Amino acid sequence: MSASGALARVAAARAGIQVEAGAHLPQAVDGALRSAELAPRDRGLATEIAYGTERWRSQLDYALEPHLRRPLSTLEPAVRTLLRQGTYQLLRLSLPAYAVVDSATEAAQGVGAGRARGLVNAVLRRVAERGLPDLPRDPVRALAVRYAHPEWLVRRWVEQLGFEAAQERLRENQETPPLVLRVNRRRAARDEVLQALPSAQPVEGLAYAIELRAAGDVRALAGYGEGRFQVQDIGAQAVGEAVGQAGRFAELACGRGTKTLQQAERQDGEVIGVDLDARRIREAEQERTRLGLDARFAQGDAREMAGVLPAQDEVLLDAPCSALGVVRRRPDAKWRRRAQDLQANGALQAELLRAALAVCRSGGVVTYAVCSQEPEETLVPVREVLQDSLATMIEEPPPLAQAKAALGYFLPGMYIAQLRQR
Repeated sequence: MSASGALARVAAARAGIQVEAGAHLPQAVDGALRSAELAPRDRGLATEIAYGTERWRSQLDYALEPHLRRPLSTLEPAVRTLLRQGTYQLLRLSLPAYAVVDSATEAAQGVGAGRARGLVNAVLRRVAERGLPDLPRDPVRALAVRYAHPEWLVRRWVEQLGFEAAQERLRENQETPPLVLRVNRRRAARDEVLQALPSAQPVEGLAYAIELRAAGDVRALAGYGEGRFQVQDIGAQAVGEAVGQAGRFAELACGRGTKTLQQAERQDGEVIGVDLDARRIREAEQERTRLGLDARFAQGDAREMAGVLPAQDEVLLDAPCSALGVVRRRPDAKWRRRAQDLQANGALQAELLRAALAVCRSGGVVTYAVCSQEPEETLVPVREVLQDSLATMIEEPPPLAQAKAALGYFLPGMYIAQLRQR
């Protein structure tokens, strides 16, 4: 194994340890790569190991547990991460056992788990010899292991969708997604970006979307430094394109401001994004500078913007949610959620939706979106707010609408509803 390959595995392990500590996977991987100074190929390997391990985590645990004397959950986070990532390389990447075992043993020293080198070596050798055990007899548990999803979620989807449809959703969730970019229409035409990125393809139904199957580090792509594009999922782009082009636009709970900046490309009026997290606001401002767009960002609680912001023509609320609609891109999300979270999320989402209506002028439009298709986070908060407000539904399908819901529409990985304030 090359020295750079060893560094890639250490970077992947450091990202995994950060996820164990509560960090979100994209930020953990980005931070580990920034500090590792890896070649593009090794950055790709580190990313594949970190993401793949989270994508297949419960299946990897199922393969590991027969070879441990105590539960995996009781091991130190660094050791647990090394075992999972080594098992991922053995079972899912089919890398040579000697290389995986040796690299995991070396990486233990690099992440402060040198005392566990013997354990890591012995357990991974047993996994390499015996592979994945037979699946459980219970059909739901078997699905949960086969497609590496929490059992409570598999059972829920089987009850909601039926066995075959649930299995298809699980299978799709385990596919590695392409990298999707939104072309910055203020700085480039889509054809120009496509020409500069030979592996890119246009996304049908969205005029500024392109996708790449094997992208590597997005910062290394031609045009990134010139602000010609921004990373944004297909469903999220469709939500942004559904927003009308009005004089005043505000996004509440804007996160890192991707949709706010999308509106700054589309509109000539006043554009502002508000979020409670100061770190996210700083990241949004950095992206605004890179893209050369005219937008304003402010830190604040979305629930307290009435009377602070002037009345808005258009308000977008991509509300905090379970992210269960986008686990293909955010595989760590499925391990963070519990069934009881969905109802709690719905209560917060209804509160935020009322706040969005409160800053919208009479006749203005609020677009509500979540990257989830669970009823508690989609239909329930919208129905509740409609019952106790004067707002009315807008029944106009957005771009890429896949299905009409009882209220609103389902998009790829997302839900959207648009309400007009009276």
